[in-house]
Amino acid sequence: MAMVELQANRRQATGTGVCRKILAGGRVPGVVYGKRLEARALDFDRRELEKFLGKALRGTVVVRMEIRDGEEAKEAYSVLKEVQKDPLTDRVIHVDFYEVAFGQKFRVDIPIRLQGKAAGIELGGILEQVVRTIEVECIPSKVPEFLALDVTPLGIGDSFKMEDIAFPEGVAPVDKDLSQTVVAVHAPRTEEVAAAAPEVGEEAAEGASVAEPEESESEK
Repeated sequence: MAMVELQANRRQATGTGVCRKILAGGRVPGVVYGKRLEARALDFDRRELEKFLGKALRGTVVVRMEIRDGEEAKEAYSVLKEVQKDPLTDRVIHVDFYEVAFGQKFRVDIPIRLQGKAAGIELGGILEQVVRTIEVECIPSKVPEFLALDVTPLGIGDSFKMEDIAFPEGVAPVDKDLSQTVVAVHAPRTEEVAAAAPEVGEEAAEGASVAEPEESESEK
């Protein structure tokens, strides 16, 4: 499990104008909410938040958040839910966190990270990752940063399904049907070479024929 600490200030004022002032002051507005938990408007130091996002966007992390409200400070555990960016500058302008109770199970999407180089690639095969995240259920202390899947043994025509993922102890997939393909190695696409048709009035050379191209593995 990856866990990081992040400090936030509780704010009472909300709205577009307020958020603009927060951004102008070098901080980033955000919110933390959860199931049957009070939603709270927050703001974060931009440098600290961007440092956190640099890690959080590569995998799932649990945030131990210290929320300061005047002279008081309360602790909350959460996971990152959404990051909004300015379409022109690509700078972060708002973040959403989902609060979780530390000892209770909750559902979260975990990225699937492929490791190794599939054997079929050396033969010209094409690796396709069909599923990139999977929803699991666990307590916050068991949340994996990612789920690893070693694709080294995959030859052309081979694939791995959800059932081939090794889930850590205490982590269970929400969907019990694990037959969905996660990654596959396809045969290289064959280039179709158009055969030259004879001129009108001419006959094709004796014995010549135009055959349909063989169906590739990826088209079956």
